[in-house]
Amino acid sequence: MEEIDVLVVGAGPAGSGAALAAAQLGARTLMVDRKKEIGTPVQCGEVIGRSLINQAGIKLPRQAVCSIQKSTRFIIDRSIMVENSEPYWESVTVERKILDKHLATRAAQAGARVEADTRLTEIRMDGDNVCEATLVSRGKELKVKPKMVVAADGVHSTMAKLMDVRWYPEEMVASGGEFEMVAKRPLPRAMQIFLEPEVGLGYGWIIPKGRDRANVGMATVGASGNRRHRVEDWIQDHPVISRYFDCKAILEVKTGDAPVPGVCGETVKGNVIFAGDAAGQTLAFVGEGIIPSYICGQAAGAAAASGSPDSYAASLEEVMGEELGYGAALKDEILRLWSDDSMTDSQKVLVSGLVMSECLGQEDMAALESVEGMSGSDVLGMLRLKLKSENRGIRVSPLRP
Repeated sequence: MEEIDVLVVGAGPAGSGAALAAAQLGARTLMVDRKKEIGTPVQCGEVIGRSLINQAGIKLPRQAVCSIQKSTRFIIDRSIMVENSEPYWESVTVERKILDKHLATRAAQAGARVEADTRLTEIRMDGDNVCEATLVSRGKELKVKPKMVVAADGVHSTMAKLMDVRWYPEEMVASGGEFEMVAKRPLPRAMQIFLEPEVGLGYGWIIPKGRDRANVGMATVGASGNRRHRVEDWIQDHPVISRYFDCKAILEVKTGDAPVPGVCGETVKGNVIFAGDAAGQTLAFVGEGIIPSYICGQAAGAAAASGSPDSYAASLEEVMGEELGYGAALKDEILRLWSDDSMTDSQKVLVSGLVMSECLGQEDMAALESVEGMSGSDVLGMLRLKLKSENRGIRVSPLRP
């Protein structure tokens, strides 16, 4: 039986952030990950909001950066394009395989012990506290006695299952699939988000990894069937995406699930602190999970090292409260729109797209009723007048065939 101060389960961004913070505070820290190679398989679009990088206090390794986007384009119902070039919508595409190893390396250099190919199999409880954890590390059983645990093991958290806790409902998980593809023509220097009835409650994307390749995929809440086939059919039939890609040049197939709650609150039970996707700490419906997970993980690691899980909620509010709150409010508004049976799917997509792209804010919700009954040209005219009067970095136009 090995006694440790902090056991971190999962070596993604949340886990590495937690292990770094705990080790820096002098805690005996063990971080484990069930994957044989940290950072694989890739299960996301690999994009980071530029505004969050400085907030996280990290410098991205040069070899991890694939592309920098100055704007985000929203293609709404295959008819309207909104290009938002305000700072919040600038982004960086990374190689997760490189970034995740970089973050885990920083944790190890700070003094954390890092073990890949090591999975959690059992826990023994003393009331609400985990007093013993059984691990299988590269075929050998290892038992540890942690004072504190950080559960950073993803949307389908093993720790949550073993403790029988749930921080968000299963129906609030989006299933995603994407292909890393070679482009037939140079790609725009912008991330592109597609909102349309063909995708449903969620969105599709083209995330550049340079001018000649990109991650192309979609994530949907409540989708059924084979997600790879769904993405392939969508790419081939789409009037915009098929101009850039066909399914004869696929470099990698990636699938994964992501929570959409945007939780900001205390996700603690006993001596276990949940962080990252395991706690639903994503910028819901904005698509950003990498850096928020890392920042929240650091807060979890600091609380664990100090033995004060009660301080976690206040730390979260300080470091990510505004961003998580914004994402949750955006998600709630989109869910409200999609539950409105009086609207057609095209109307739901139109209004959701205008909210998500920030053409319409919460203060503009009174205008939604008029938008729902407008033609496409009327909507464009109204938006142009509104955005011009506000002097914002958002441009709207009809989608060119």
